[in-house]
Amino acid sequence: MKTKLFTLALAALTVGLLGSCEKEDPVKVAPEGALSGVFSVSADKKVYFSKGNLWADGSNALHFEANQYSTASSWDASHVSHFTWSSTVEAAVGNNNSGDSLFCDESHKVSVDGGEAIYYALSRDEWTYLFNNHSKKWAKVNGLSGYVIAPDGFEGKLANSYANDAELVTAGNLVFLPAAGYRRGFDDVSLVGGNGYYWSSTAYDSDCAYYLYFDSDGVYPDDGYNSREYIHSVRLITEVK
Repeated sequence: MKTKLFTLALAALTVGLLGSCEKEDPVKVAPEGALSGVFSVSADKKVYFSKGNLWADGSNALHFEANQYSTASSWDASHVSHFTWSSTVEAAVGNNNSGDSLFCDESHKVSVDGGEAIYYALSRDEWTYLFNNHSKKWAKVNGLSGYVIAPDGFEGKLANSYANDAELVTAGNLVFLPAAGYRRGFDDVSLVGGNGYYWSSTAYDSDCAYYLYFDSDGVYPDDGYNSREYIHSVRLITEVK
C-alpha cells in the first residue's frame, strides 16, 4: 500500500513539474552585437541596443565600437564614426546625400560585424518614448560625458560616473550614449564630450531628417531636424522577438 501511495505521489509531482515548465517563457538572449538590457520604445515594441556606436572601416564595412563610450574625435578614413542620412554606406560615410536612410527599418537590413541580426535606427517617436519613459542622467563613462539610460524594470539609482562598460552592466544593464559631437565634411569632429547628435530614422522632408540632440542641460528628441548632409552619430537597435 505504501509503495502504491509513493508511486502516485511521485507521478503527481512529475506532472506538476512538467506543467510548471510548460508555462514558463523561454529565456530571451540578446543577439550578437547587442547589449542585454531590454528597452520599451513604444507601447508594444521592445529593443536591445547595439554594444556601441556605429563605425565604418576603410572598405566601408560596418562595425560596432568595442565600448559604449568609444567615439572618434577626428577624421579618419579607416574609422569613420559619423554618418550622413543616406541610402548607401558609401554615401553615408562620405559627405553627400543620396536620398533614403540606410538605417531606417527592418526592410533595410544592415550587416554589422558579419552578424545575422537586423539592426536599424530608432524613429523620432521611439527616441521620444525612450527618454520620456526611462530613467536617464547626464553622466561620465571612462571620462566621457553623455547620457546613461536605464532599461525596463530598473529600480536602482543612476550615478554621476562609471569607470567602464562592466560597471554599466553591474549597475543594471545601462545604455550609454556618448556626447560624440558632429562632423562637417572631412574636418575633425566638433563638440565631443559636450553635445550629442544621433540620427533618427524619420524623414522631415526630401532634404532633411529628424535627429536626437542632447547636452548637459537636457535631451531634445522630437523637435530637431537637419539637412541629410549633416554628419551625426548612429546608434542602432534590434527588436526583441
